[in-house]
Amino acid sequence: MKNKIYLIFIFSLISFNNIFSQQYPKREMRGVWVAVVENIDWPSSPTETSGEQISELVGLFDKLQAAGINTIFFQVRTECDAIYKSSFEPWSFWLTGKQGKAPDPFYDPLEFAIKEAHSKGMELHAWINPYRAVKDTSSYVNSKNHISKTHPEWMLQFGKLKILNPGIPEVTNYIVKIVTDIVSKYPVDGIHFDDYFYPYSPQITNEDSATFRTYKGKFTNIDDWRRNNINSMIAKVYNAINKTNPKIQFGVSPFGIVENKYANTRGFNSYDKIYCDPLTWIKEKTVDYIIPQLYWEIGNKYADFKKLLPWWASIKDERQIYAGLSSIKMTSPDWNGSPSELYDEIRMTRQSQNVDGIVFYRAKSIAENYSGLTDTLKNSFFKYPAFVPVMKWKNFSNPPAPSNLIVEGNDSSRILKWSKPIKESVFNYVIYRFTDGEKIDLNNPENILKIIVNNASFIDNKLIENRHKLTYVVTSLTNEQMESIDFAISSISLNAKIKKPVKE
Repeated sequence: MKNKIYLIFIFSLISFNNIFSQQYPKREMRGVWVAVVENIDWPSSPTETSGEQISELVGLFDKLQAAGINTIFFQVRTECDAIYKSSFEPWSFWLTGKQGKAPDPFYDPLEFAIKEAHSKGMELHAWINPYRAVKDTSSYVNSKNHISKTHPEWMLQFGKLKILNPGIPEVTNYIVKIVTDIVSKYPVDGIHFDDYFYPYSPQITNEDSATFRTYKGKFTNIDDWRRNNINSMIAKVYNAINKTNPKIQFGVSPFGIVENKYANTRGFNSYDKIYCDPLTWIKEKTVDYIIPQLYWEIGNKYADFKKLLPWWASIKDERQIYAGLSSIKMTSPDWNGSPSELYDEIRMTRQSQNVDGIVFYRAKSIAENYSGLTDTLKNSFFKYPAFVPVMKWKNFSNPPAPSNLIVEGNDSSRILKWSKPIKESVFNYVIYRFTDGEKIDLNNPENILKIIVNNASFIDNKLIENRHKLTYVVTSLTNEQMESIDFAISSISLNAKIKKPVKE
């Protein structure tokens, strides 16, 4: 295993020699985090009306779709609260300005966000902060049914910060219950945890020593026990998701450095400080994907992106690895990097062996087109659509293909119609277009004309000059973005009004 990891690591380093060649992968994670805590990305203010919040969310998702994003990581639990109709936790202060107060007029933001994302052909993962209970005890009043009030004995306090105590078994069971409630009620595509486990600052010292004495079991070292608390919670959440709905993905976005010894870094060791152990999650297959937060620039003397990325790629081991990139640094006042820094990171990510895509922090950088980021994505890096990577261990099946494709029209406009397969799992349809006897290649995303959501017709009014024949291919795509193996195909000769479909 060590030799295998070493070879992958070396191969990944070598691949960076070709970082400036452009690639358009057909399958690539193109995600973005939408943060709700402190109204970072959405809503702009907790005093907005329900209608204003809905309108703002639609506009945000429109911009993300236009930029080429295919997956949204939507924050639904910031401080043991809810951006959805929870059976156990109060409505978030960041949504309505008062913790425990429901939107009025009522709407369910998670329910709406899922429908809106799916209508635009994007996945939506519900982003949860598992342990943080109160970010700042002085910022607002907690509702009477908040967990800090109903179970104060579960709290660890560090100044103004309160977190759920990971060492208490009932806390783990509570987190599992929260996740199970979500996946049993909402058609989310994934559950996503961020990097907050034991606190970054101030770091834990002896605040849980009594908990350790009570629940240490076979452990004699408190650091090992703390890591086991996190690992056990991750495993139980993963098992609960798979028991409830095995189609739903589960992933975590850990701090970008585990231990400095791995990639020759000199930064914060999350393994020893916040007890984050992603290598165990990958080894024990208790996650479906990992998104390391690689927010440092190329050549950083403490944490070089160029060193960290290939190391993460080397530990993939039958799980997806996506690179978490900081898109907000393009306009940050303390950012001293090159304007092309982020684009170089994207190129490196695409060239790196075993890295399956990119997730940006955060949505506002795309919504507000920071330094032309959105324009660059949709005109260059994300010029052609991409489906999310396939998770083979999920045992998703390919859907049946559409049939009876008919193309009618003329040089300036063609109308495509097809028959849907009789299966509810079909979510989208992918339309490919080829000219003048061009080879049918469905692996090249440059041939994708359009992805259609829940509709069996399309009007192609994109002119093709000096072409005598167009051939269209239509495939089916499930909610999990599994594409049909078979397809419907039909051709039309230009300057002809109608062409009957060729035999499939």
